[in-house]
Amino acid sequence: MRLRALLIVDMIRDFVEEGAPLEVPKARRLVPRIARLADEFRKRGDLVVHVWDEHYPDDPEFKVWGEHAVTGTEGAEPVKELRPEDGDLVVRKRKYSGFYGTSLDYDLRSRNVKEIYLTGVCTDICVLFTCADALMRGYRVYVVRDCVASLEEESHRFALKHMEKLGAEVVDSEEVLGD
Repeated sequence: MRLRALLIVDMIRDFVEEGAPLEVPKARRLVPRIARLADEFRKRGDLVVHVWDEHYPDDPEFKVWGEHAVTGTEGAEPVKELRPEDGDLVVRKRKYSGFYGTSLDYDLRSRNVKEIYLTGVCTDICVLFTCADALMRGYRVYVVRDCVASLEEESHRFALKHMEKLGAEVVDSEEVLGD
């Protein structure tokens, strides 16, 4: 049985909501498309994985990005439209990649996942690093172009091209839904 996984990266309040510490304004436009993909993946028996940034109050990353996604705060929670449902997997990460220091690889392999579809923010940071780590682990990786966004458009475009060079396929959500 072929099992695919939809990874929803960092669609949490501190990145998506207006006025949030690391607000990615275009992220709000992604929410309905990602929710539609998640529903379709669940219907098909595929896995939906929520990969969230979550930091201790003294995390050194705050020197780079400022305080965000602190454990136990509302900002570290998913936006309401993308809350996990029964059967979904939640992975909390402390670094850019969803694989670094987490159980994600084990969780995917134990469910026989071979294909990963990446959505979320930021295209040039957490999506990019998760993509690279997935490719190095032998997964077939798809980046859903109309379901990712960054703080800067130029960085977003660079990351999409770079992930393609690394071996990922960049697709639109309609292609995934028609799959």
